Amino acid sequence: MSTHPHSNLFTQVDRTKDPDFFVRFMDEAQKPAGIQASKRLMLERMALAPGEAVLEVGCGPGTDVFDMVELVGTAGRLVGLDASEVMIAEARRRTEALRVPVTFEVGDVQALPFPDGTFDVCRAGRLLEHLPNAERALTEMVRVTRPGGRIVVFDFDWDTLIIDHPDKETTRTIVLSYSDSMRNGWIGRQLPRLFKEQRLNVLSFDPVQVFVHYAMVELFLGSHLALLQENGTLSGSRAQHWWEYLQQTHERGTLMISFTAFIILGAKSGSTVGL
Repeated sequence: MSTHPHSNLFTQVDRTKDPDFFVRFMDEAQKPAGIQASKRLMLERMALAPGEAVLEVGCGPGTDVFDMVELVGTAGRLVGLDASEVMIAEARRRTEALRVPVTFEVGDVQALPFPDGTFDVCRAGRLLEHLPNAERALTEMVRVTRPGGRIVVFDFDWDTLIIDHPDKETTRTIVLSYSDSMRNGWIGRQLPRLFKEQRLNVLSFDPVQVFVHYAMVELFLGSHLALLQENGTLSGSRAQHWWEYLQQTHERGTLMISFTAFIILGAKSGSTVGL
């Protein structure tokens, strides 16, 4: 089990004792096949064209922004924004190494520092689950997108977390408490409604099953089990026994942990694109 910061602290990265942990966490979180498939599907659904201006909110160390460089070309504009100075510093460092035309800025998605209609596309990946006001963030994303532009969001629904474990009671306690530890643990299922409330034309809504490898489990569930012991939800022996079974299944190659991600694409009023 882990003593790392809890993964529900992404909005407080710079104030944690180990902010670099979240950079490592995001790099590890890129590895599951389901995440890679989701990233490819996002790019497919967005259908970026050369010369388009794209804003990535909650960009972290910039990984997803770099994937769009060739698609928008030298005539395009790519901007990554994150509330964390640590994340933006790392994104800028990686930009220097890659020598790509990208801008990274520190800012708040709930009060974006851009005029109305600045971007052709605005996207957010694995961000809304962490925000105190997801609706406000989406309103801002719509505001800075031009009429006819696209908004794409990729996020999880943590009540879909499934873990193959013989201790059903403890497993259910861990799954539900982890979902509830997120500010918006149900954001995945809420996305179609939130998009329609913003008067966005929903063009696609795709579920993707994400299977999690053991190193990722250590990062996001290890810290949660430590928290459950601290607050008295689980005894140390019960948590340890539960975790030892996961270690054994990992060693035997039978570990099975997954959850569902959702990708939604919407068009702002003024689009000529239909469902």
